Amino acid sequence: MLGFVNFTSIVFEESCTSKYVSERVIHPIGFSLSNDTFFTPILNSDTETMAINDPVAASAQRYKPVQSAVPGTTLGSIPINAFLGGGKLYDTPGVHLHHRQTAVVHSEDLSSLAPKSRLRGLSFPSSQVFSDNTKEGASTVNDLNGFSIFWGGLVRIDVLKALPETCLTFYGPKRIPIHMVPTEKADEFYQKELGVLLTPPSGREKAENWRGLDSKHQLQIKFEDAKRPACDIAISGLGWLTVEPVSRSHKLKQQKPGEIAGELLIAIHLPKPVEIFVRPPIPVGKAGAEWYQYKELTDKEQEMRPKWYF
Repeated sequence: MLGFVNFTSIVFEESCTSKYVSERVIHPIGFSLSNDTFFTPILNSDTETMAINDPVAASAQRYKPVQSAVPGTTLGSIPINAFLGGGKLYDTPGVHLHHRQTAVVHSEDLSSLAPKSRLRGLSFPSSQVFSDNTKEGASTVNDLNGFSIFWGGLVRIDVLKALPETCLTFYGPKRIPIHMVPTEKADEFYQKELGVLLTPPSGREKAENWRGLDSKHQLQIKFEDAKRPACDIAISGLGWLTVEPVSRSHKLKQQKPGEIAGELLIAIHLPKPVEIFVRPPIPVGKAGAEWYQYKELTDKEQEMRPKWYF
């Protein structure tokens, strides 16, 4: 029998793995740079308990696929004899998706899109933000209204309407720089610094052939409870930003953000094929534990969940 598993949605439990994999051929399928090669030895490590009485599983522990930050290194299916019952575990090439940043950047810049360490959020405005276009030097920014934030040369976020306390927190590769400038000077800044401060694209030569940010999405984000983030905005193939109507630093000053409700307006500029997704916020770290509340899935959400087929 042949079992296809989308590992981005399915979590293997030991009992499930031990019961079924010895009878089947397992193909973990994921997108390029989604770490399906990394996932394969993790799933295979579940056979450690089996390896006590299973020499085949024990042997498979020593032969793991090579992991790489650059997509395309897995050229074909790699069989791994991991189970005594005759079943195989395959490492498979990543599926190419046209709507990700990896599909539009130069091949030499692909490695910069892969996180090299644990993701840590970078919040704007911070206690002090250096305005790149201001000759006088550093300027303290306490309000995001009227400002644009560049995520490398790949994304531009214009804050059209926000509360004075609104905060945007970015999660993505550390090698992609983030710069904030007044919106009125954003076009000039982008043309001047693309390939220099704003990378990727890296270098003037690649910048000249860059397609630019030719797609614009205007988001109307409504919120009713300022105690928690309004949403996450995921940039396909890059990372995500969390939108907080009232930043955590303001909440700690014993204000009453729960009484605030309203909407935020944000415009996002991207290369045309790249897509964005607005989703419920992910609770990150200790701060996420302060506002997260467990909720049962709705009927519609239940229908959209991936299903097992045995």
